[in-house]
Amino acid sequence: MKSHLLRLAWFVLLCLAGRASESLLVKNGLFLPLAKGLPETFIGYMTVGADGRITALAAGEPPAGIVAEKTIDAEGRFVAPGFISAHSHLAFSPLRGLGNTETLYGWIAASQKFLKPTTADDIYWFTLHGSLDFIRCGITTAYDFTTSPSIGGFAAGVGEIVPPPVLKPGPFEEAQIRAKIDAGLRFIDSIGMPRVGTDEEMIARFEKIVTYAKTTYGANPLFLKMALSGGLQRAPTKATAYLEARVMKTFGVLNQSHFLESPDRVPEQQAKFYWYEESGALGPNFIFGHFIQTTPDIIMRAARAGASMSWQPASNSRLASGVADIPLYKAFGMKIAVGLDNQNCTDNSDPFSNLRTGLALIRTKYKDAKALSVREMLYLHTLGSAEVLQIADQVGSLEPGKFADFLIVDPRDPDTGPLHDPVATYVLACGLRNLKQVYIGGKLAADGSKILTADEPRVIAEVYARVARIQAQIDAEAKAAAALGIGPPPHPFARR
Repeated sequence: MKSHLLRLAWFVLLCLAGRASESLLVKNGLFLPLAKGLPETFIGYMTVGADGRITALAAGEPPAGIVAEKTIDAEGRFVAPGFISAHSHLAFSPLRGLGNTETLYGWIAASQKFLKPTTADDIYWFTLHGSLDFIRCGITTAYDFTTSPSIGGFAAGVGEIVPPPVLKPGPFEEAQIRAKIDAGLRFIDSIGMPRVGTDEEMIARFEKIVTYAKTTYGANPLFLKMALSGGLQRAPTKATAYLEARVMKTFGVLNQSHFLESPDRVPEQQAKFYWYEESGALGPNFIFGHFIQTTPDIIMRAARAGASMSWQPASNSRLASGVADIPLYKAFGMKIAVGLDNQNCTDNSDPFSNLRTGLALIRTKYKDAKALSVREMLYLHTLGSAEVLQIADQVGSLEPGKFADFLIVDPRDPDTGPLHDPVATYVLACGLRNLKQVYIGGKLAADGSKILTADEPRVIAEVYARVARIQAQIDAEAKAAAALGIGPPPHPFARR
């Protein structure tokens, strides 16, 4: 009898422990899990544990025994994974509207005029502003190319760097990592290697930032990993390709390199592809950012090596860079991710708009509505991006064991009409106007347009004050130069 009572007491304790472990229950949701092995859509429920990970996801009513700290009745609204931006520059958020008549390099010049005077503290607030904007728009994970403290270093041609780069003082990289953590955004942090000093000095700077990030934030679930921002497109010699290959191998990091993006100086860009191939950098850890100005030989070699690419439809359109031939890359077996890119060249950070822009570009290019489906496009901006970034075990779909990063989207507010094809309605008819809530790790991060993870009014005040200071400095320098009869120098990447 005594042993029976002990077993009964243990069973009750286990039940109570199980009941207390669920921090969130979402029920009656129209789920778009984007998970292999699950139905495409279903009305069902999801539970989230105290660690912010999904513990259960299934069709139908939740079991009667489930008790959670918080319950959401989704009432037939879409419950879908948060978007992943596989290619982002969050510190550019306060610079929207600049270079709006320019292609890539003219736009870079317009943006860099503002970034040149920034301090590490400025960049912290700029990155925080961009991170909060991403969250509000339903982007829960970002691959962020951090803004380097370097000034100059543009390659005017093979063997030339104009002007020679220098590094501004201050913890620029550390500030940007801290900003994303403070915002509550999940991220991969990608840092570049400004061509200042010897190879060993450049590697030492890279290692210092990697060590800082892992030591300071390694236990924080928002920080996924470090990566390398490849810079061969603007480098003068193949030495950069060999250095990047060495860093990839030494630190075991992904390398996403802006490459074959601009319609300017295409033969020079294409020739540099073979430098990457020669160096041994290409492989599953290599991602081409943009990858538009390709040739069949380049595509074949990149795919054969196992490299992937990241596609930025809205950015490529805004900057008139061209159309990445996604069906062709898929035919060669390349994996494809999708990003929002700089917030001052996609401007409104809207992933729903990015989906539709991608569809429009490819269908128009091929004059075929079957060239890219709504399902493929949604996959590329979620789980497909997670697979390219090698974080699909953590994010990208709604599955038990993954982080509960999800959106609640209401197709009836404003109403988009009856649901003939739920996925098509989600991709083609829904948008930021229908996005009601954003959850990261099972915690409400944005409620409508209201950010809940940070003091946004303070962030806005800081950004506006800092931009005003920088603008005043730029105006004063321009006035002084005009008085001396000095005009701005031509940008080294100007179209030739």
